[in-house]
Amino acid sequence: MTTTARPHPARRLLHALAAPLIALAAAASVAGAARAQDVKLLLDWIPTGDYAAYYAAVDRGFYKEAGLTVTIERGFGSSDTVTKIATGVAQFGIADIGALMAGRVRTQVPVRAIASIYTRPPHSVFVLSDSPIRTFKDLEGRSLAGAPGSAVRVFLPLVLARNNVDINKVQIVNSEPATMGPLLISGKANAVTGFLPNKPRFEAMAKEQGKEVRVLQFAETLQIYGNALIASESTLAKNPDLARRFVAATLRGLEFARTNPRGATESMARLVPGIEAQREMAAAEIANFLIFDSEIAKKLPVGAFDANQLRLTWETVAEAQQLDAKATNPESFVTREFLPKR
Repeated sequence: MTTTARPHPARRLLHALAAPLIALAAAASVAGAARAQDVKLLLDWIPTGDYAAYYAAVDRGFYKEAGLTVTIERGFGSSDTVTKIATGVAQFGIADIGALMAGRVRTQVPVRAIASIYTRPPHSVFVLSDSPIRTFKDLEGRSLAGAPGSAVRVFLPLVLARNNVDINKVQIVNSEPATMGPLLISGKANAVTGFLPNKPRFEAMAKEQGKEVRVLQFAETLQIYGNALIASESTLAKNPDLARRFVAATLRGLEFARTNPRGATESMARLVPGIEAQREMAAAEIANFLIFDSEIAKKLPVGAFDANQLRLTWETVAEAQQLDAKATNPESFVTREFLPKR
């Protein structure tokens, strides 16, 4: 005769209590997944190591923990990103705040900066080290290639003017962002515009041809903000909680990349085909320099806007683009409402 052992009464009670708890946890998990919001982040350029922090926020689960499923897409220059954010192509974007300022004043794009990223200006001109171009003045009579939607173009007239350069004597050539390196290395352009984190990529291309690269930085002439996290006023009004969660998770990604640039680029390499973590490390470190290594950054939490530097940035944009600086309050370009409370 076969007998079946019966569970102890106390054990049966535990099983009875555990079953609904497990079911409740499973239901909560499903509900949590269902509540995760799909979000698109639009860059201002092609993915390179200076964007590693955002990919780390995806790969390391920072966005997921904030209830977000984030997709990152490449951009075609800051001005284009600002326009696309205004028209709802993506909820959030990375763009130069100067391009945003010019866009709001010229075409009234309903977009605001919701967190600062670059506290130093990254705008630069790249030349080969054996080039006769040693200063901005030497650009006269030579070709300068750049993307028409790039933020560099916003400030180029002012930087040239302050360096006593006649912009009419510079042959400015409109080119796609991805072509800058080849144009420079091949000699088809005497100089190209770009952001400082492009330097390692250009240097690697130049090294293959036995050449080197030199940089003329706008920071030698200007002290202004650079890239910022942006969103449309519609997104901010309709989804304020979404914006707060997105900003907090993004800043967490920036802080992670600050202390672990290798880990951030490894995350990026897992998500972006063709990216090599070691190759992108230098760009990630330059991004950290632009974000964290300024007097303003050392005084304020990451993402914060300093009112004085914001004013100086707007006055610089206005001068460069021949706009009336007094007609617009620089605070109208930003909102601090969605930054984490300190």
